[in-house]
Order: sequence, then C-alpha cells, then structure tokens
Amino acid sequence: MSSLYRQYRPQQFSDVLGQDHISTTLQAALKADRIGHAYLFSGPRGTGKTTLARLFARAINCPKRLKSGDPCGKCSICQEIAAGKAVDVFEIDAASNRGIDEIRELRDRIAFSPVQAKYKVFVIDEVHMLTKEAFNALLKTLEEPPAHAVFILATTELHKVPDTIVSRCQRFAFHRASGEALTKLLSETAAQEKIEINESGIVAVAERADGSYRDALTLLGNIATHTGLLDATKVRELLGLPHTETVSRVLELIQTGGATELAEVLRTYIADGLDLPSLVKSIADECKNALLNGSAAHPPEELAQLLEQLLLSLARSRTSTDPTALLSAHLIGQALNRSQTVPPPSAPIVRDVRPPAAPSAEPPTVDAVVSAPAPAKPVAMRADTAADFWPHFLEGIKGHNHALYMVVRSAALEGLTDDKVVIAVKFRFYVDRLTEIRNKKIIENVASEVGGRRLGLECVIRPELTVVAPTDDLVRTVVDVFEVEESA
Repeated sequence: MSSLYRQYRPQQFSDVLGQDHISTTLQAALKADRIGHAYLFSGPRGTGKTTLARLFARAINCPKRLKSGDPCGKCSICQEIAAGKAVDVFEIDAASNRGIDEIRELRDRIAFSPVQAKYKVFVIDEVHMLTKEAFNALLKTLEEPPAHAVFILATTELHKVPDTIVSRCQRFAFHRASGEALTKLLSETAAQEKIEINESGIVAVAERADGSYRDALTLLGNIATHTGLLDATKVRELLGLPHTETVSRVLELIQTGGATELAEVLRTYIADGLDLPSLVKSIADECKNALLNGSAAHPPEELAQLLEQLLLSLARSRTSTDPTALLSAHLIGQALNRSQTVPPPSAPIVRDVRPPAAPSAEPPTVDAVVSAPAPAKPVAMRADTAADFWPHFLEGIKGHNHALYMVVRSAALEGLTDDKVVIAVKFRFYVDRLTEIRNKKIIENVASEVGGRRLGLECVIRPELTVVAPTDDLVRTVVDVFEVEESA
C-alpha cells in the first residue's frame, strides 16, 4: 500500500489540490485552444508538477476533450499517456540525463511529426540539473520550436535555471501544501482505504510530509500495514519522528546554553537510531510557530536568528557526507553561543611572530600592520614562534566566540606563513565549521591581530591528530557526539 500516491493521482484538473491558480489558467488555455510551446513548472517537491504535466499532455492530445478542458480519460491516447506508454510523450529525468548528448537526441526526436497524437510533449523533470552546454542546446530548440512540439520543464530550484530559458517559457509557481490541505487529503484517503488512524496520527503524518502531497500519501501507505489504532505516538515511532517533549527539551537547552546536557540528549537520541534532521526540522518549526504566533518566551530577534541558523544547517546537511555529525556540531555550537563566555580582552593582543624586521623611520601603527598587504614570501615557522602565537590566538578566539573556541581548541597549529595560518583538524566537518563565513572572518581577524599582519585561513585534515586535552570535559563530550558517524 506504499504507492498510494500513484493510486490517487489526480485524473482531472479539479482533483489537483492546492494549485487552483495553475489549473484554472491551463483550463482557460485549453478552452481557447491557445497552446504554448514551452511551460516552466517550479515549486517544492511533491506539489503536483509532474502530475499536472501529464494531465496537460493528455488534455492537449485528447480528441474527445471535455468542455471543462479535462481529458476524457477513456480514449486510447489518454490511457496510453496515463500508463506512460504513449510514443509521443517523453519524460526525461535531467538528474540522470543532463548532458548535451541527451539534449541533441531530444532535438532529433522533435524533428519528426507525432505518430499518433496531435502534439509531441517533452516533460523534463529537475531541469536545473542540466549542464551549461545542455542548456545552450535546449535554448536553441526553444527559440525555434516546431509547431507540433510542447515542452514542460519542471524544477524544484528555479534560481538554477538560466534566465534565457525562463524568459522563453510560460512560468507557473506551485505552492507548498498547507497543513489543512494535507490533513484533509490524509483523512479522506484513510477513510477510503479503511486505515485506522485518529486525528493526532494524521497531524503527525502531515507534519512529517513537510508540504508535500506525494510524501503524505507515501508515508500513510508505509504505516498502513500496522495493526491497531495509529495515534500520534505510534506514528512518530513508526516514522522515526522526535517526540514533542524531546523537541521542547532540546530547544530549551539551546536557548539556555546547556551545552553539556544537550550533548548527552543528542547522544541518546542518535543511539536510539532516530533521525537527527527530523529533530532539527521540528525545532525549526517550533521557532517558526513561536515567531508567527507571538508566543516566543525569548526575544523574537534571538529566535529569528536561531531559526535562520537551523534552516541553513539543514540545507548544508543535505549535501554533507555526514549530516548527523554536522547537525550535532551545529546544535551544540548554538548552545555554546548562548552560554556564559569569557569577556573579550580590553585591548587587542598584538604579537609579532615573524622574524624581526629592520627598523623603519616611523614604526607602523597596529591598524597599519593589520591592514598592510601580506608579503608573498612565506616565513619558516619556528617552535618558539608557534608557542608564542597559538595560546594568544586561542585566547582571542575565546573572547569573540566561545563555541568557535571549542572547535579551534581541538585543532592544532600546522603552519604559519607571512600570509596565512594553517590549522590542522581531525575531521572534515571541523573544516566545514571553521570555514563558515562568520567563523572564518573571526579566525582571520584574530590571527591578524595576534600575528601583527593580515593572515588568511587554511585548514588541513590530520586523522591522527589528538582532538582534545583530557581535562576539558565539555569539549570531550561534544567531540563524542561529533564522532558518532566519522569514527564508524
């Protein structure tokens, strides 16, 4: 029963949920018989882009099209398109067919007239994945399309589609499914399929679907085989969703700076095999709801900043080789940011770690030294130089950002030249943390103050590096959580 979304795929425009602004426009075009040569469907995943593309392909080719613009659904062309067997309708996944050769092959197909239907329809899913060369080839086709060709391009990342392509298409923006629309869909489907699930269980499924109609039906199908009543607790257990108590506790620990206890909570959560991205998403939703409802217990600006950081970390985790480690680092770092920090030094620490230079007529000021262009020739690092630079550098980082200090504290000074400080870390996700724009700026500014000249940052990975001093309990706890995936 896991393919409910296929079983309940809309067969008429009126069945498409939440996209009335698009269905109405397409129906009007069909009634007036004004068919464009290129359409661009953009929006979140699972909101009906491919469904409407197939429905439109059937409608423009149906010889018995209804007055409403809907396809009849009974003729051979409608049935073949619905079954994915139509010779004149091509669906291309740009994620796996993204090169210029595939687009050239498509152009060759366009040259021939349709075999059975009135139009040849080319549906290109995830079109933003095409290469630059493939986009150029596609643009050529869109500029001079044959009268029998219709393109429907679909994408979840409109900003990656070149403007030259967008400008040659009729663009339609799909809306994310609302919670009300999802619960209605799930309730009606559960009733038809005789799935025993109560209102709280439906809300839990809708929450996990995250605005996707397809995901909502897929999740419902996945848990439908469970015997007994599906309530919120059972649904969360079956789908690996965090309990509301866990979400509230983690959010509380972040806001109150309880980094050590948060590390233990995360350790237990991960050890139980639960999904950390789902937890972070739930925390972000809590922040969003508190802001929108005006029920925030902490200053709104603080909550808004936390929400932004959570969403950014979720976005980064989708392309990370170890999202669990990355998100653990981020959550604990947020708590450390809110914990009590050591006050910054009253005056900047300026230590010249270079070999003594020849005296000049007028000694440069601190500002002049920091802003001076970096010499091109590197300076060989000496043991006494490293011993002088590193502790002052660490103290400076601690004064600016205690969470960042905890990460740098577990690193080591690899090298020092006239224009950069080289820091060795044990894991790649430490590199991600240190090279975040905000953190990199802090590191380079502190290094420049301590070094007496402008210094950039370079990170290297040393797996054999000893991560932390054994006396630092909090850092040890944090690293234990970070290493959940890296040491596996």
